[in-house]
Amino acid sequence: MSDPETPLFPSSLGSAVQETRHALDRIERLNPSINAMICTTAEPALRAAEALDRAAAAGEWRGLLHGMTVSVKDNVDVAGVPTTAASVILKDNVARTHAFVVDRLVRNGAVIVGKANLHEWVFGPTSQSLHFGPVRNPWNTGHIAGGSSGGSGASVAAGMCVASIGSDTAGSIRLPASFNGVAGLRPTVGRISTTGSLPVSPTFDTLGPLARRVSDVARVFAAIAGHDPRDPMSADVPVPNFLAQLNEPVRGLRLGIQRRWFYEDLDPDIAAAMERALDVFRSLGVELVDIDLGDVQNAQQMLSFTMIPADAMRLHRERIAERAADYGADVLMRMRLGENVSGEQYAQAMRWMEGWRHRLRGVFQRVDAILSPTTPATAPAAQGLDFAQAIRRIPRFSCAWPIAGIPSLAVPCGLSGDGLPMSLELAAGWYNEPTALRLGHAYQSLTDHHLRAAPVLHA
Repeated sequence: MSDPETPLFPSSLGSAVQETRHALDRIERLNPSINAMICTTAEPALRAAEALDRAAAAGEWRGLLHGMTVSVKDNVDVAGVPTTAASVILKDNVARTHAFVVDRLVRNGAVIVGKANLHEWVFGPTSQSLHFGPVRNPWNTGHIAGGSSGGSGASVAAGMCVASIGSDTAGSIRLPASFNGVAGLRPTVGRISTTGSLPVSPTFDTLGPLARRVSDVARVFAAIAGHDPRDPMSADVPVPNFLAQLNEPVRGLRLGIQRRWFYEDLDPDIAAAMERALDVFRSLGVELVDIDLGDVQNAQQMLSFTMIPADAMRLHRERIAERAADYGADVLMRMRLGENVSGEQYAQAMRWMEGWRHRLRGVFQRVDAILSPTTPATAPAAQGLDFAQAIRRIPRFSCAWPIAGIPSLAVPCGLSGDGLPMSLELAAGWYNEPTALRLGHAYQSLTDHHLRAAPVLHA
């Protein structure tokens, strides 16, 4: 638990205008030091907040997110605002319409306060952007914020918004959630439409929410999930009304634990934090079940070093041929890995993926969710960071769930000895986001790691 002097974050400040002004003031004060936001949408945000307050005064409630401030990762369209993907190539790419998720947010009463910074072209775990500058970690500005949704994680941690929309292909929501001490949900592929967002690998891309409280993540998810006939990957699967069950006891649920791989070669502080998390779940009446996931360690090679680079290179081949100098060296290096992926290698990765999904179907007949660390280490320092090592070390665990297409939720589980956030991850079966959210919410009901304030807020 946090010490008595730790500032906690209120769930509400009052009116929508008060909430919005508070968020915009935080952005103005803190963004110069952490660079979480590429731009703000202050005027339309305040107009929207004023309209929400007028509606509330008339007894109208505009939806699940009435008055909630939200930042949107800058690979997702907000009408009238550039969608840059942190690339100079797209600096004048002004969106004409809202993305599907942004339309859902606005219809449910959310207030969009701006576009969050990210790793260039949505393609890296560090958010050390060449053109728009690096995102810095609010817990220690000398450390990275993770990626590619680094600005989303940092903007929530710095109180610039209550929630943010990120995207995740191999870890890009959960890694920044881990490094910034917030919760982040990667939903089942197809659960949330990606219409109006810039892709990396359409087979594995998904959008999802980040927030301090799992309950807020759940609310945003409930607002933005659903079928979109314009999106070929969108699943026409009903979204249950699960919010009413969020507070139900988790006693009797079964959590799968694989000690091999997931609990090996961890920072000692993270290893200790995971043991404490296991104790919390035991105290909630959750049954811990030993499982064997076979060669799960191959997921990263198959996804991050075979299929995703090949898909990304296919999307960027013409741009790279014309404007290679306008790509960051790290992004260009990773994309060019895709040039060397043969059809045989891609097919081999597909066969591994099919076997992995079949294996998980059996596992989820025995357990309700799987618990693992989100990352094996806390956020590394930015200075001297070896990118080639970072793309292997940081997403070491995060690829297992995207290649299966299943949902997973990162939840903060404490601070390391040097004051950096640590995180656990709950993966559930296909379309079973409600169980992961219920378990994460139950964990937060007995802990307050998510309410600790980052040092940047004291500056």
